[in-house]
Amino acid sequence: MTMVDADWWSILRALDEPVAPVEGGIGRESVLRAMVEGVMPEPMRAALHERVARGDGDGLEVPRDFDHAAAQGRFDRLAGRLGEAYGCTCDSGLAQDSACFGSIWIPAEASRSRTKRTRVPLSLTVSVSKFGDLATYGASNPSEHKPFLHPDDRQRIEQALAELGYLIVPEHILAAPYDGPNGWVFGPTVNETWSTRFFDHL
Repeated sequence: MTMVDADWWSILRALDEPVAPVEGGIGRESVLRAMVEGVMPEPMRAALHERVARGDGDGLEVPRDFDHAAAQGRFDRLAGRLGEAYGCTCDSGLAQDSACFGSIWIPAEASRSRTKRTRVPLSLTVSVSKFGDLATYGASNPSEHKPFLHPDDRQRIEQALAELGYLIVPEHILAAPYDGPNGWVFGPTVNETWSTRFFDHL
């Protein structure tokens, strides 16, 4: 089934349940400010400890119904399938303090993708979110030279993701400015995107 933009927005907005700010604020900017100043207010410290102790998701970094064991098993299978598809070991890692569950890296020597002008080989990154089976992929280190993702790479990555039930979110959807109900976590910045919401540090 091919989904149109309206379908994607419906999915993302349904996954992005409003989460009320904790009194004392524990948004990214307030935590960073506390770290720089070397003083963390007690309400913020208590709120952070409570979230860690709960371990069942707070709705921001982790959905409330998140099944870590199932997500880990599927992520490991994805790493194995990509390794088979590329005939090499693909390193992987889990994300921390993030809505992203983890990423898998396809080495440049196995990839057919290149920068457009200089033809430099590109390593690729496949990332999966903790939310709603969402996934995305692209060049590991985008530079000023526009990456060209080879159709062969797209086919191999998308097939592995689809076989395991992941939903590949279109790039233009993830690049759209974030305008959901949890903007408070980002503070006064205006450059956060939907990619930040579901695939980045919060």
